[in-house]
Order: sequence, then structure tokens, then C-alpha cells
Amino acid sequence: MIMGVDALDFRTTAQRAEAEGLDPVPVIEETWLLNHKAHHGSHDDHGEAEGADHRNEFKKIWDCHMAWLKAETERLEKKDRVPTLNDKYRVNWDQILAYQALDYDVEEVYEQGKARTLERNGLFDLDGFAGANHKIHKGKFPHLEIPRANIGFESTFTPKWNTYYAIYFTITGLHGLHVIGGALVLGYYLFFGRKMYDSNPEWLANRVEIGGLFWHFVDLVWIFLFPILYLM
Repeated sequence: MIMGVDALDFRTTAQRAEAEGLDPVPVIEETWLLNHKAHHGSHDDHGEAEGADHRNEFKKIWDCHMAWLKAETERLEKKDRVPTLNDKYRVNWDQILAYQALDYDVEEVYEQGKARTLERNGLFDLDGFAGANHKIHKGKFPHLEIPRANIGFESTFTPKWNTYYAIYFTITGLHGLHVIGGALVLGYYLFFGRKMYDSNPEWLANRVEIGGLFWHFVDLVWIFLFPILYLM
């Protein structure tokens, strides 16, 4: 599988590491993405110059990001603030291009990060926040060939790792329980209400009316939930 990479997102990896009481950074740096062998064209291991950089491009990007994060952390500490989860563990497309423009020079990234010249020089947020434009920046994003053995499914669409889905499953789950409860009550009156009707029809009518009001309330709630959860 070959793909162009316009962002590195280690947020889920970091959250899982923290849940296990581990430091996220070493865990991230041990991932296959940052450690697979870089391709050096026609050079073999014996023909490379002494001191050659064996890091793959994604490790270079990550090292630059750590340098930028160090500068950003120092800047925010002066304001009694801390970097966000996105700041720490997600490298956006504009950052990738910025680090690339600086030839992955970690020290230069740190210095420009301290001076915030990456933003002022337009290296960050090159074409707005809409996302990477692969036509404009054709060939600039690193490509990655992933061996089949290293392809895995890691779902982030679970309540444990995703705030939206935590809210989604909680609300729809509670709504579903109310639907089931209303259906059971109305079903009971439908199938077992004959005896009540024979003994006290007014009593049954009152109970059915209350059950109907509850059912319409549940229906009304869904009218608001559906567009909020599925359309917005």
C-alpha cells in the first residue's frame, strides 16, 4: 500500500500510552512509522558516507516537530498555558511543508519556533485552514509504502478515545432505552389490556393516554437528536 502523507497524527497512540501509565513520546518514537528504514536511492549500506542520516523522512518530521513543540511550550509557559493535545501529537500538512522548507534542520526549527517566524514567514498555514492541496503542493508530501504485515486496524471511533462518539453513544443509547421502555408499556396495554378494559375502561384509557404522551415525547426528542447527530 503506497500513500501520500499530509499529516502525522499520534493522538490516539498518546492517549493509549497515557492510559497505561507510559510516557507517550518514547512510545511514539518506537512505532514502525518512525523506525522503518529510509530509502537512499542506489546507495547501499556500505556505500554511504560516514555519519549519514539514517532517519526516514517521517522521523525527521517528528524530530522537527519536537523542536517546535519545545519552543512552543517555552512560549506558552510564560503565559501560564500548556500545549494542547493537537499541538503535542499531531503534525499538520503546513508544518510538514515548513520543516521540509528548512531541510529538517532541528536547531533552525527551534530558533524559528522561539521567534515565531514560521508563522510570520508564512511557513505555517500556507493556504488557509481548509487542508492540504495536493495539486498545488504536488510531489512535496512524503510517500509511504506500508508492508501488508504492518497494516492494522485501530479504531478511534469508540467512546474511550473519541469525545464525539462518547456523546453520540450515550445520547442514542439513552434514547434507545426510552424507546424500548415506551414500546414495552404500550405493548403491554395492547396485548394484555383486555382485562383492564372489561373491568375499568376509563382507567385503561388514562394509562394509554399517559403512555402515548411519553411516546410522543420520545419522538419529539428524536426530531432534535437526528439533525444534531447526523446532519450537523
